[in-house]
Amino acid sequence: MTATRPIATLMRAARFEEIEVADVTADFIATAQAWFEEFAAHEEELRPLLGAAYDDRQKGRQEMIAGAEEGLLKRLLVGGSAPRK
Repeated sequence: MTATRPIATLMRAARFEEIEVADVTADFIATAQAWFEEFAAHEEELRPLLGAAYDDRQKGRQEMIAGAEEGLLKRLLVGGSAPRK
């Protein structure tokens, strides 16, 4: 999701309370890198099963990692509670 306003502002506008926003981009990068490395380590078994999708998945992971490292892609964990009535 691309937003022109901060997530917390959008959450408040939607009437959420007790809003918490955690940047988990570093964890995302580490996970994507681990997936990339494990797929590469098991390429001989995976390529026959996935065919061209193997290359597509690996390329997609590389692009996500690069985008996150360059600050173009961010992963946030957002939580809030509904208003009490």
